[in-house]
Amino acid sequence: MYEVITKSLRNLVDFTDEELFLFMKRLKPVNLKKHSFYLKEGQVCKSMTLVYKGGLRYFSRGEKGDYTIGFAFEGEWMGDYESFLLQVPSPDFIEALDDCELFTLSYPDMQELYQHSQRFERFGRLIAEKLFIDTAKSKRNLMLQSAEERYLELLTNQPHIFERLPQHLIASYLGIQPQSLSRIRAKVSSIKLT
Repeated sequence: MYEVITKSLRNLVDFTDEELFLFMKRLKPVNLKKHSFYLKEGQVCKSMTLVYKGGLRYFSRGEKGDYTIGFAFEGEWMGDYESFLLQVPSPDFIEALDDCELFTLSYPDMQELYQHSQRFERFGRLIAEKLFIDTAKSKRNLMLQSAEERYLELLTNQPHIFERLPQHLIASYLGIQPQSLSRIRAKVSSIKLT
């Protein structure tokens, strides 16, 4: 268990053993059943979560259905960062894709860690930067890339998603209908075979 957490943390910042111990003391374990919500629209995101086992989906609901914003699997962090930082109600949802084992870090605990050392502040900044870049890239891709280009990019950069998720969630993430995803997959498969 601790190996997944320490690897996730050390991938971002070279924490000392003492700092890792301080971090681990503040993490709270949470078990979430498949299809249960970690966060619902209107709730304040009081903590960020690290996925130890399972997967989470971050999405919005609109008139035409759900719009998937992102996913988190083992060793990845998730939360509504805007709601978390500002401590305001979230317009979004975070749902368990599987039975999940999570570790959460509350807003007050993160603020205390920031006071402890610059490495913790750097950790927070790097998480924020990654979320900003992912959001900006996703928005740009939806505006400028074709559905096929978005599919190929996802296939190249995150192939594990295709093994872990049903087609309708992948389609939602790509901003297309499941039927369109089927056509794109068939087209890409036929090109690879020739």
